[in-house]
Amino acid sequence: MEQATNWADRAMARMAAESLPPTPQHFAIWYSYYSGDLPDLNRALDKLAEAGHGVTAERLAELHDRFFSLDHEKQAVREAGARIQGALSHLLELLRASGAGSDRYGRALQQFGEDMEVRGLEQLSALVDAIAAETRLMAEHNRELHSQLQSSSSQMDELRRNLDVVRQEAITDSLTGLFNRRLFDASLAEAVARAAQTGRPLSLLMTDIDHFKQFNDAHGHTIGDHVLALVARTVKESIRATDTAVRYGGEEFAVILPDSRMADAARLGEQIRKSVASKKLVNRSRNVTLGTITLSVGVAQLARDETPADLIKRADAALYDAKQSGRNRVVAIGSRDRDTGQGG
Repeated sequence: MEQATNWADRAMARMAAESLPPTPQHFAIWYSYYSGDLPDLNRALDKLAEAGHGVTAERLAELHDRFFSLDHEKQAVREAGARIQGALSHLLELLRASGAGSDRYGRALQQFGEDMEVRGLEQLSALVDAIAAETRLMAEHNRELHSQLQSSSSQMDELRRNLDVVRQEAITDSLTGLFNRRLFDASLAEAVARAAQTGRPLSLLMTDIDHFKQFNDAHGHTIGDHVLALVARTVKESIRATDTAVRYGGEEFAVILPDSRMADAARLGEQIRKSVASKKLVNRSRNVTLGTITLSVGVAQLARDETPADLIKRADAALYDAKQSGRNRVVAIGSRDRDTGQGG
């Protein structure tokens, strides 16, 4: 409670210092900034300061839309729903104008329209597929409407492709190209359920860039972004097609490793650690060597009757041990003990 009050006080003070009106939107941004709940928001605000741009109400409105308003997927679902409704109305008008005796098709379209309540991407994609299939079938049976129905079918195909793009964006971290935390939660739950059912091993690897805040402060967020992308690329190149790599948050990454025992996961973590440590960072625009970066890695293997949250907690504990014992190392924790430590 005391900490929350402190963050609130700092947020109010910051609004006054920046001569910003104390709106709920401005308060939400600065409260989150001081609490550190949204690392990417902090980075965006710090970049504005670095570039010498003022923290204006207009820029804060853009940040609020980006981090606090309806997310990209919800907006896309809403827009796609409106387009589908429009397409359905147009198709029904075509049927009525042509006098086509297509009762089945008309009933199908009306049913689709009645089902147009709030939907997610998966349900919308299935709906678009169903409408497109019905439309193609109708086109085959009614030549008079063929060209117009083909046009509507093409629109549905385009909408489906757009929804596929939105779905991919909704589960991808834009900076690194890895999957994001949202997909991680769903994938880990699925992997844990599958491991429990099959008895196959499952391991989780958590990694964090050592002293990343100091590196950012010294070299700037643009260079920091390049470092995040470099680590993400190294992780992605090191794993199998069946593994799932995500940007867990800030400078932390996670890898879900199905069919991998802890020793195998620890070896992978060591491979990633060495690969990152071997890379020399250079600011090519200034021809300045920035040195190297290192990773701390925590590993845990799923234990019997363990939940996804339990597995994350133990992998996080291993990562904490790696940092506490000197960083730039891999630590693996068993279900009841702390097993191994590696590194340089």
